[in-house]
Amino acid sequence: MKFGRSDRLYLSMLPFIILLALLGTGRALYDISAAINGQVYNTPRGKVGKVTPGDWDLPFEDVSFKTNEDLTIKGWFVDKKGTSRAVILAPGRGTNRWDILRDAPVRHLYENDFDVLLFDPRSTGESEGSRYGFGYFESQDIANAVKFLKEEKGETTVGVWGGSAGASAAIIAGVESSGIDAIVADSPYANLKIAASRYGKEEEDKLMQIFFPFYMGVARFTLNFDVYEKTDISTRVKDLDVPLFLIHGLEDKALDPVNSQLIYENAEGPKRLWLVEGAWHVGAHEIYPEEYQRRVSSFFESYLGNGSESSQE
Repeated sequence: MKFGRSDRLYLSMLPFIILLALLGTGRALYDISAAINGQVYNTPRGKVGKVTPGDWDLPFEDVSFKTNEDLTIKGWFVDKKGTSRAVILAPGRGTNRWDILRDAPVRHLYENDFDVLLFDPRSTGESEGSRYGFGYFESQDIANAVKFLKEEKGETTVGVWGGSAGASAAIIAGVESSGIDAIVADSPYANLKIAASRYGKEEEDKLMQIFFPFYMGVARFTLNFDVYEKTDISTRVKDLDVPLFLIHGLEDKALDPVNSQLIYENAEGPKRLWLVEGAWHVGAHEIYPEEYQRRVSSFFESYLGNGSESSQE
């Protein structure tokens, strides 16, 4: 077999082509590894503000509770006298209770006879901890918040509202722990593969699809648990027996609404889905504030009881 000049030129360059391909792959893997470490160890704590629920004329107290790892989680307990039902508000990645105080329906829940717990998940706000767990560690914080409310505050029913990764954490907590009676999940991710491949993009990131197993391998090594399995809500939601209300903006460019649609399709317990025209990521409450508040409070009313302490006797 004879080779022409162009063939010989190609063969002579082949080692360099392979080297460049390997370097490119290595660079991509390095970038993915760096991205995970950045997410885990450099997740912003969010802005710690000076505003409190008291500035909104809401009665509150500073509270704290412990995680299974003995980290201190700090928050505010807004006390609606005469009720024994509560709603926990769970922030998303890199946000804390000050963001929740601004964005979530705190006053509306209080005025509809719910106690409200706002808290800083580990590694955010004023809580201890230094690592972000893609919603899994945060789900454990929610579970401990439920325990705190029932054991220390005498709540008989507890619901959870979560936004973004906080919504996903709420669902994981509902699967893994007891004591949650209803969940509102605003803009959750269905699983990390979908979230990572489309985060902030119009089209899927093909490179991320190719290297996703490596991405998860690094995350598992960094955090010491199977990150994908533990946060695969699209699969795990089948084991959720807690009533679930999913909310997702159709203009969400951070987490495509297909995330909530997939979770809804796979959920086997009581469920609702509200796809919101014109709303962006966790933005439905800004587009339709009155309808948002009505739907959320109505859902919790359906599953948390009437809240009267006298009715519990």
